[in-house]
Amino acid sequence: MLRSGLRVKSVLRWLPSLPPAQQPWVKRTHICALADDYLGWLKGNERVFQMITARKSRWFEKAFEIYNRNLLARRFRGLRVAGLHHLMKERACVPLVLYANHSSWWDGLVAFAISRYCKLDAYAMMEERQLREYPFHRKIGAFSVVREKPREALRSIHYASELLRNTNRAVWIFPQGETQPNDARPLRLYTGAARIIERTGNLLAVPVAIRYEFLDDFKPEIFTRAGEPELIEGHRTHAKKLTVHFQTSLTRTLDHIRSDVLASNLSDYKEIIASRRE
Repeated sequence: MLRSGLRVKSVLRWLPSLPPAQQPWVKRTHICALADDYLGWLKGNERVFQMITARKSRWFEKAFEIYNRNLLARRFRGLRVAGLHHLMKERACVPLVLYANHSSWWDGLVAFAISRYCKLDAYAMMEERQLREYPFHRKIGAFSVVREKPREALRSIHYASELLRNTNRAVWIFPQGETQPNDARPLRLYTGAARIIERTGNLLAVPVAIRYEFLDDFKPEIFTRAGEPELIEGHRTHAKKLTVHFQTSLTRTLDHIRSDVLASNLSDYKEIIASRRE
């Protein structure tokens, strides 16, 4: 609010500099009214940039799961996942951070499908602009982030940490921040995932690679691999070093999928959604 006061003062300093012809209306009441209008506008903008929290709904999740399965089955040859056992292990109050590459608009729906299959109580960090456009995602666990605004991004990090602490919950995060081609190297990640871990304490971090491929069908097929979970002591981590480690782990997992597809070595990939012929 200090900045707001300074901005109002700057407005008040500017008013007396108006040409004489315009000065008669510059009275105390007008100045106060203008200042009130300015503060109202400012508060309105603060609401625009206020973080959007998740509001999960069990019945909506169940309904959306059916819709999402049908949607992916119509649009893709199938969804296959390797490393499902890493996500389905019993965890006694040990939260999960799933950090994934972001190569398509479909990534969030793929993450939701995997979470439902593995029975995870999952949440996801989503770009604020997208969440305002598709607000129903709040009901399946999405909350907003504005990476371009450090203060807003910090709020999202604190919120994610509070969601996770001393629970079995999971949070999906796409630390590239924007869609990038599957084979773009080197991966460039924001530090958000590492900073969430810093503030949460002990948790498991899992790299998840997602790849879309056209093989023997006119529809693309989705291949996903969950890497080996790592137990990380959040309070002993350094965000930048941990982010570099995540870059290495996620790159290795992405390369593993590419090698498997090129060699047609797909026996480890379990089909959790099959294609639906139209």
